[in-house]
Amino acid sequence: MLLFFGTRASKIKARPIGSPTECPYCQSKDSFVATTFGRYFHLFWIPLFPLYKTTILECSHCKRTYAEHELPPDLKQALLKSNRLDPPKRPLWHGFGCLVMAAIGLVIVVISIGSAVFWSNNDVDEVIDGRKLRLQDDIEKTTAQPDSITDPVSFHLKNCIDHSIDGIDTDKIRYYSRSKGNRLLVLLKVNDLKKTKAGSRKEIVFAVEDCLDSSPATGGHQVYIGVDGKWNMVLVKTPGGESLDGRFAETSLLLPFYGAKPVIKQDSVQKQ
Repeated sequence: MLLFFGTRASKIKARPIGSPTECPYCQSKDSFVATTFGRYFHLFWIPLFPLYKTTILECSHCKRTYAEHELPPDLKQALLKSNRLDPPKRPLWHGFGCLVMAAIGLVIVVISIGSAVFWSNNDVDEVIDGRKLRLQDDIEKTTAQPDSITDPVSFHLKNCIDHSIDGIDTDKIRYYSRSKGNRLLVLLKVNDLKKTKAGSRKEIVFAVEDCLDSSPATGGHQVYIGVDGKWNMVLVKTPGGESLDGRFAETSLLLPFYGAKPVIKQDSVQKQ
């Protein structure tokens, strides 16, 4: 990789010399203009840091120029006096690269200190209710073709639910059910709810309840019904409450099916 670096100079300031002066070449009075240049180091033409300044005097009459080391003592004194009264200030962009590197270094230091403080604590424990994980697993088990042997409740619902629930293609509804003691969990996955108004979506739950009532096998159970949309749970009805607004349902109402108390699962992030 080629690195383009080196030094460059830019004009900082041009000003007349105010003190009484005389050009050694043409003897013109007070005709000098001092121009100060600042040199800086660059990498890929980006200024990194400033180096030094040089000043050149030019006679506005004869156009003769003089470097600082060529000036007679009286002109040197006049230039020093001018620099004290009106010093040429180097622009900030001459050190732009240094400022950027300093900012990057500061960010790295702050991140390093923050990481050190974080990992200096004991193991970080993330407490998860295991019932939520089990519910998510069951939602993923929903299928559009339930088996009459392994999941007879879902099979019955598939054949019972009306095929014209407010514009929903019921053939694409996915089902899953499971029982635990006298509790029955019924989950439906419905992805095409866009065409159905939120207030009308509760008809799905009512249709499920009607179908369950017509099946002797589900009698006497505490029924937990959840309808999952494309992105989130939209309908929930359980013995402990219901959430039927059709947009965002309280998934926590389904958790008591798996147990009255949270099943705590801890994932520890070990200190390195």
